[in-house]
Amino acid sequence: MSTLTKILIVLLSLFSFFLCGTVVTYVGNANNYKKLYEAEKSAKDVALAEKASALRQYNEQVDEFKKRTEKFTGQIQLLEDEKSKLVADLRTAERDSLKYQARADSWQGILTGFEQTIANLEQSLKVTQEQLDTVRKADIQEKQEFNQLTARLYETLVQLETLRADKRRLLEEKTAMEDQFRKASGGQTVSAKANVVTPRPSLAAPVSAMPGATDLKGLITEVGESLVSVSIGAADGVSKGMIFHVTRGDEFVCDVMITDVDTNKAAGVLDLKIQQPRIGDTVSTRL
Repeated sequence: MSTLTKILIVLLSLFSFFLCGTVVTYVGNANNYKKLYEAEKSAKDVALAEKASALRQYNEQVDEFKKRTEKFTGQIQLLEDEKSKLVADLRTAERDSLKYQARADSWQGILTGFEQTIANLEQSLKVTQEQLDTVRKADIQEKQEFNQLTARLYETLVQLETLRADKRRLLEEKTAMEDQFRKASGGQTVSAKANVVTPRPSLAAPVSAMPGATDLKGLITEVGESLVSVSIGAADGVSKGMIFHVTRGDEFVCDVMITDVDTNKAAGVLDLKIQQPRIGDTVSTRL
């Protein structure tokens, strides 16, 4: 066998070995590529499905966004209209405020004048009240003096009546004595004592009040604005029209004219009020 042939055999053997390795390598790589292709195809299908789902969600969100945009656009338009209306109302309110402020300033001046007038009236009322209190005190004093003078007049009348009775008795005694003297002068003896028609009156006792007046005392039990109640009534001799003097200690408070009488209590209206009566103040028909 020639050398060339040997060389060719060796080369063919080497090529066969190389070709077998290449075939084995190709077959192995072909299997790997198939698996990779299948994996990539599955991933592509999943990606396409996710893309379709994402696209669908995107479209839904776009539609929702469009709806919300339209809704918000309508609300924004309504708010813009309301804002315009409120701005117009605000301007109107500002104009009215300026107008009312001018009126308020005008009324403030009038009010200041009224306050000054009221202050003057209050001062005048205070002076009038003081004068009225002075007149009431003077009237109360005059009433007291009148009651005292009335009592003295009644006492004087009683004494005068007593003196008149004494005068009539003395005249009767004088007439009787003159009759006895004439009879004695005529020679007749008179043994009987002269008959005096008018009896000797008893001495008049001084009085401290008008006849028929009763000294009633009680307490104020209820106080209203112009009406009070007292703790004595018809059983104690209280009658309608009676005047009670209200005192607190030695201080005169007011008078009460009885208008309503019950068995154990009475009520009346205030008169000659110097100050407001209180529960527990003393009431009496005599000062």
